[in-house]
Formats: sequence, C-alpha cells, structure tokens
Amino acid sequence: MDAKLKKIVIASSLLYLLEGQGGFLQRSDAKVFTTDTNEDLLKIHAKERAKVLIMPLEMPGVSIEKFFAVLRAHEVLRDVSTIIICKATLDQRERCKKCRPNAVFTTPVDKVLLHLKVQQFINVVHRKSYHAAVAVAIPGSFKSKPQLFWTENISTGGILVRSEECLEKGEGIFVSFFLPDGTHVSGYGEITRTAPDIKNPHVQLYGIRFTSIDETDVAAIEAYINK
Repeated sequence: MDAKLKKIVIASSLLYLLEGQGGFLQRSDAKVFTTDTNEDLLKIHAKERAKVLIMPLEMPGVSIEKFFAVLRAHEVLRDVSTIIICKATLDQRERCKKCRPNAVFTTPVDKVLLHLKVQQFINVVHRKSYHAAVAVAIPGSFKSKPQLFWTENISTGGILVRSEECLEKGEGIFVSFFLPDGTHVSGYGEITRTAPDIKNPHVQLYGIRFTSIDETDVAAIEAYINK
C-alpha cells in the first residue's frame, strides 16, 4: 500500500461522519478503515500505523480508558492523533478528559468542523518522544543567559519542552540541544502554544516551531525520528 496514504481508523457506527462534501471516503490520498470494537481498532492501527483514530466514548470491547492506557504506553502506537465522539454530558466529558485525546466532539457532530480537524491531524509533522536537556534563551529574558529546559518530543518542525519558567506565546526563542547520536542542534524558533502539564501544575509545556535552523540539523532530526 502507498506509504503516502493518509490512514484513518474509525468506528463503523461513525463512518457517516466522513461522508459528504469535504469528506475522506472518496479521496485518493486517504484510506479509511472501519472497526466495531476497541480491540480491533488497536489491531488495525498496529498494522496500518494510522494518522487518525476516531471512536465513540462507548464501543464494544475494552473500556475507552483501558484502550487509551494501552495506546499511551506503547512507544510506537501512541504517535497518532485521536478523536473521541461523546454526548454533551458532564460525566462523559470527564471521561474524555481523563483519556486525554487530541480532540473531543459532542453529538450532534458538526461534520464540517470534524473534517477540518481530521485534515489538520493528517497533515501533522511526524514527531518522536525525546527526553533530553535543552538550553533556551530569549532576548531580554533570563538576563540573556540560557536556561535549562527539558524536551518532551521532537519533529523536523519543532519541539515540545517543559519548564517552570513563565514564557509567552509568540516570543522568539533560541534553542540548543544534542541528539542521541551526539549531533548538536541549534537555531531559532517561536513559541506557538502553551499549556499546563496535567501531571504537574507547577510545570508549563511550550510548543516551539523552528523558524531558523540549519538544513543539516533538520536532516539529522529526521534521521533520528525514522531510526
């Protein structure tokens, strides 16, 4: 099968959501797989390495909480975007929150917004978990001295870092770190998103998009991700 295909796994009961104008069923660059249980969803994803998984909160098989626990614990399979469809009730929203999917849609689902979200996810740059120290400097901050942050994951487009420092979205930033093979990577980026770490309220997560980085460094990051 063509490796360039955007693979989506969706519960059979939700397949209608991908139909119609802007849908994915007729697209030549997309392949949609359907499933009726959470176990089969995981099996299909393990075989096909999907970009997006779409499931209802309630589906036959193991519970959604168990499904996400298994998914998040797997070094390879967790690299996927997930969408849960649920009812607009407090208890179902709370269950979704505990699963930590990439997106939640409540019924009745706005198909246009769902299609836009799926399109966003299938175009996400491939990233890999990477935990290492990274030196961060911001002009006018930290007295111009680099501070130590820690990476969560990395892609050719940027990195996700964590720190107790308070930074602002939109700030320009200089980063410097080493890949596992010893390659030194440095360059400039921009903070594009901030979010609290749900496991530690004193820590903030910062998404940094590379704005100026050497092509050889990009190639080294890509080689590490594909290794």
